[in-house]
Amino acid sequence: MDATNGTSAVARTGGEEFPLMVVLSIIYPCNFGCPNCPYTDGNSEIRTFYREREGELFPEPLWNSIAKECGEYGSWMRCTGGGEPMLHPRMVDMIEFAKSQGARVWLNTNGSMFGSSAPHRNKLRRLIKAGIDLIEFSMDAGDAETYATVRPPRGGPPADPNAWWERMVGNVRAALQMREEMRIGTRVVVSIIRQDIIEGKLDQAIDYWLKDVGVDDVITRKFLSWDDNTSISLEKSLDRHLYADHPTEKKEPCVWPFERLNVDTLGRIALCGQDISFSTANQFPNANDVPIKEIWQGEAFNWYRRMHLNGRGAECSPCRGCSAWFAGIRDWEHGWLKVLKTSGDHVRKIMQDDLGVDVEIYQPPQRKAS
Repeated sequence: MDATNGTSAVARTGGEEFPLMVVLSIIYPCNFGCPNCPYTDGNSEIRTFYREREGELFPEPLWNSIAKECGEYGSWMRCTGGGEPMLHPRMVDMIEFAKSQGARVWLNTNGSMFGSSAPHRNKLRRLIKAGIDLIEFSMDAGDAETYATVRPPRGGPPADPNAWWERMVGNVRAALQMREEMRIGTRVVVSIIRQDIIEGKLDQAIDYWLKDVGVDDVITRKFLSWDDNTSISLEKSLDRHLYADHPTEKKEPCVWPFERLNVDTLGRIALCGQDISFSTANQFPNANDVPIKEIWQGEAFNWYRRMHLNGRGAECSPCRGCSAWFAGIRDWEHGWLKVLKTSGDHVRKIMQDDLGVDVEIYQPPQRKAS
C-alpha cells in the first residue's frame, strides 16, 4: 500500500490488516535473578511500576479478547514480558483457549515450571497436547558453570550449579520427548543472548543444544541495553563493535511497526519491543477499550510506518535514539520468521524420519517486494 497516503503503510506480506504477532507482557514477577535482564531489580524500575499499579499479571478477559482476534487472522501470540510467564496461575488455561480460537502461540520461558514433579510435567503435557506452536527455552549457556552465572535463581547463586543445570536441561528434553510421543509439531527451541560471559563458548553451546539435546533451532540474540529504559551497559555485549559508531541517519525502515504489536498487563500499547517501559503508550488507544485490529490500522501506527518507508524514521521519537535499529539488529531477514522456517523444517524432518508421520507446519510470509 502507498506509504504517502493516509491509510495503511505495509512492508510485510500478511500484516496489512492485523499484526503478524502480538507480543504480550504476561507477568512481571520472576523466580530467576538474571544479572543482565532489563527487569531485574537494579537494572530498571519497571517491576516496581507494575507492582504499584496492581498490574503484575495479564488479565484473562483481555487475553481472551486478543486471542479471538488473533485466531481470526491466524496471528501469533507471544507470551513473554518482565517475568516468567509460567508463574501466571492461568497460563496453561489461557494458552489452551487461544489454541481453541485458532491463534498461534509462542511461549518464552526459563523452563523452571516444567520440573519433574507430576503437576509441573502435567503443565508441559497440556501445552503440547493443546498444540502450542513454539516453546522457547531461554538458556543463555551450554554448560553448568555459565548457566549458573547468567541464569541464577532469584535470591542468589544455586547451591549446586550442576544439579541446577541438569534440572533445566531435563525440562527441555521432556518437551522434546512429549511432542514425539503425542506426534505433535510443536517447535522446541533454545535461545542464547550474545553477552560477554559466553565469549569463546558460543559455538560449543550451539552444538550442545542442536546435537546433544536435539532442539529444533538455537536463537542467538544480540545483547540489548534497551536504551533509556534501563541502566544496562552495552559494554556487556559480545558484539560491542555493532554499537561503536552509530550512523547519524538511517534510511532502511525498522521491521517492528510492520509486523508486531506489544501489549502490557494494563492493556497499554507500545510502538515496539525496544520500548519495554511502554513510554509510547500515550500515543495509542488502550487494548481494554479498542480492538487490536483498530489500533494496528490507526493513524499513529501508520504515521510511523510512512515515516520509516519514506526514509525518515530517524526523525521520529523514540526511533532516533534506538541503539538496536541503528546497529542493524532489527533485521528484516533474520528475526523470528527465520526461526520459524528453520525450526519448522527440522520438526518436519524429525517426525518423518523417526515416526513416519507428517505434521502440519506453519511457514511464515515474506517481506513485500519494494
